[in-house]
Amino acid sequence: MSILDCQGLTGKVILPCDAEYNRARQEYNEAVNKCPLAICYCCNIQDVVNALLWSERRGIQVRIRSGGHNYEGYSVGTNKLVIDTSFMNGIRVNSEDDTVEVQAGTRLMHLYKTLYNSGYTFPGGTCPTVAISGLVLGGGIGLSTRYLGLTTDSLIEAQMVDANGNLLTANHCQNEKLFWALRGAGGGNFGVVTSYKFHLRKINKITLFQLKWSNQSARLKFLQVWQEWLRNLDTRISAFGRIYKPGPWIFGFFYGYPEEARQILEPFLSISGIIFENIEYVDFIDAVKIIGEIYPKREAFKATGRFIERQLCHCELEKIIDIVEAAPTEDNSFIGLYSLGGAVRAMKTDSTAFFYRQANYIMGISSSWECEAAAPAVIEWVESGFKYIYTLSMGSYVNFPYNNLPCYECAYYGEHIQKLRSIKKEYDPHNVFEFPQSIKTVCCE
Repeated sequence: MSILDCQGLTGKVILPCDAEYNRARQEYNEAVNKCPLAICYCCNIQDVVNALLWSERRGIQVRIRSGGHNYEGYSVGTNKLVIDTSFMNGIRVNSEDDTVEVQAGTRLMHLYKTLYNSGYTFPGGTCPTVAISGLVLGGGIGLSTRYLGLTTDSLIEAQMVDANGNLLTANHCQNEKLFWALRGAGGGNFGVVTSYKFHLRKINKITLFQLKWSNQSARLKFLQVWQEWLRNLDTRISAFGRIYKPGPWIFGFFYGYPEEARQILEPFLSISGIIFENIEYVDFIDAVKIIGEIYPKREAFKATGRFIERQLCHCELEKIIDIVEAAPTEDNSFIGLYSLGGAVRAMKTDSTAFFYRQANYIMGISSSWECEAAAPAVIEWVESGFKYIYTLSMGSYVNFPYNNLPCYECAYYGEHIQKLRSIKKEYDPHNVFEFPQSIKTVCCE
């Protein structure tokens, strides 16, 4: 691509001939290996507009990227223009009405720190380098979800540049249908969302808890306790669990004091084989940092997740343990559990595009590799495990995308897909915002 071809692009433009190109095209998932025609780091809304108009004139498809954490790398593409909003990371807190305006490329840790300094918590995710866009537009789960709702449930307004370069404001009064769609199905489907406005909650300290077992016999008991525990669980507590070959692990936040948290956690504390126990009252930001340290800077991995809406029987739980037992590694292959219910279930299913509000939890499967030779075994294990989890579940979480997912539109959006196709046709009639698992304007199954 010659420099002349880039005329009209503004912001910081990276081309294949540039020394920064290989670093710039790298996603969080190092298994993603895509070679875009150009990467445009937008510094403001006009840069986004210019990038869309430039791509339209040249007939070049676009991909939208904020943090680059899409599991399947759908935010980048070979021979595509990547519109990257990571330079747009401004935060403006308004303490008078308890709101915050957040630009699209803002990373979670930066947001958490800024809000905490103003006395607020935020129902975001756990990986500190995830950007706000991918999180909120897909729903957004974390360790405050059961108490404060999905990340998208706190959203009160968004600004989006459409395919024609128009800046739209979406809220309950303007572009209401678009606003509905952006809350759970907005990731890359309708336009480039450039900023968000959220309602905030005041917070001081919370109870952080971490329990870990080194006991293979604890794995099945852990699963049994997990699903029974969620039945009538206090909404102030949210947890993530992991089942590894050596044993299970659970960690989470409780919006209350350690003494009460210990009582709520008693079913887990009674499982023998605990090798690490931490239940402490800490500043919210310290809890976020401690959990954030779990995540590597980058890794090559395969992962996905499905919604579980019913109690699994003993033989089904045993099969899950069999899957874990067949894992290719002990330290980085696991079945993940992500608690839902509480504030998520309290909202009506049709209140946002996030469809699976009645689910009890998400069950995921994940594994990573360090050398390329190990990749086939990891991918095969995830694929095999996913096929079984698929039989137990109702749908898939769009923020845990999977490229082998059958009927992906219905899997991600359930009964909302027809309405979403209609909104897609209204706001992106020429399918400018297209990627391998984007919403289509017509049924293509």
